[in-house]
Amino acid sequence: ACDSSESGLPFLLFRCESQHRTRTRTKRGKRKMSNLVKGVILDESEMLSASEHGTPTNANDSSFQLRPGASYLLRKLRHSSIRSGISYGPGLSPDKVNVLKRIAVEYSCECFLLHASVDGGVNEITRAWGDVGGIIMYVVQNSKDSMCKISSNWLITVVVVTAGQNSSMLYINKLEELPLTICCFNKKATCNNVVVVGYVMKPSREEDFAKRGAFPLYPTPNGLIFLPLTFEIPLSSQLQNVDVVLHKATDEIISIELSNSSVSSNRITYTKGMQELQR
Repeated sequence: ACDSSESGLPFLLFRCESQHRTRTRTKRGKRKMSNLVKGVILDESEMLSASEHGTPTNANDSSFQLRPGASYLLRKLRHSSIRSGISYGPGLSPDKVNVLKRIAVEYSCECFLLHASVDGGVNEITRAWGDVGGIIMYVVQNSKDSMCKISSNWLITVVVVTAGQNSSMLYINKLEELPLTICCFNKKATCNNVVVVGYVMKPSREEDFAKRGAFPLYPTPNGLIFLPLTFEIPLSSQLQNVDVVLHKATDEIISIELSNSSVSSNRITYTKGMQELQR
């Protein structure tokens, strides 16, 4: 660990050493950009939670609740250098469509109608995004009937409780896992010729940096991928894929016990997540 407090820098940098990571980084060649995830489409089935108060009467009804995992994911994708969008089918109620469109505006992403003949929806996405220059990841619930009709150049990622058997799809347990999934996929597509920088800090600070383009999830020209770490999933599985951790330790302080002794130092208590990261 490298404490940057003496140099005036407010962050801690940790170099991650894993006994499972024995790769030797080779000279970087020209990447096959078409093999990298460059766009993410979130199906509406993963966006809004079920109403707790019956059928909403209008688009402003509080019964429409954005899933916490969806909110987290949209924030991470917003400034990640990866295109993001929300899709819905033709049978969705107008009120719910209005809610989805409002969410899309809030998080600076697109909202697409995927028709039963999926080509129409794909064409709409192509008109809006053009050639994204990579793979589009389509995130959907396993109960969605249309997920097998999607164009073959899309990577279907299914959110399920238990993994399925279709080897052409990716399976995750919750939306918070998607940034790690994208990172691992893009890392593999570059033959591990990237450095993955994991980071965690308070949301307002992260948003300020992200707006400046500091945390792209898509590989930078000099071979960096920035992965947002979350305590909502096991930290060990995330750190196995990280080379360096960027952390604002003061964001995780719970309390400081001042010492009256000139010998002993002050006692600082960190959050459970920070303690796990330190270990």
